[in-house]
Amino acid sequence: MKRLFLVIFMVLFSFLAFGQESKSGSVSGVVFDKKVFDFGDVLRENKNYTCTFIVENQTDKPLVLLSVKTSCSCLKANYLRRPLKVGQSSEITMTLEAGKMEQGVFHRVVEVHTNAGVSYITVRGNSIEK
Repeated sequence: MKRLFLVIFMVLFSFLAFGQESKSGSVSGVVFDKKVFDFGDVLRENKNYTCTFIVENQTDKPLVLLSVKTSCSCLKANYLRRPLKVGQSSEITMTLEAGKMEQGVFHRVVEVHTNAGVSYITVRGNSIEK
């Protein structure tokens, strides 16, 4: 019985120890120039607003941006899908389609999936009428 508990504990510990992200919401070695972009006030008309996040590979192997998942249909991501060598940087351009948004304060979390794990960046602002 003790042996069973020991095996279960070791398996659970290995998942917890090796599957964690850092407290900053980033995978170690995947570095962003900023974690949050504030659009400020955006007009709710058929206008697009853009911002750019720069991601740098500070790991010890090539980094691949597998996917960038947004939390709503009003936010689109554009990024290169080629591997980044150690020390290389790339851009993730976020496009906010303000005409699709409800009026008020918004906070959108974006998941950046790489071969090293998942990191999180955020866009926020205030959607206002003209």
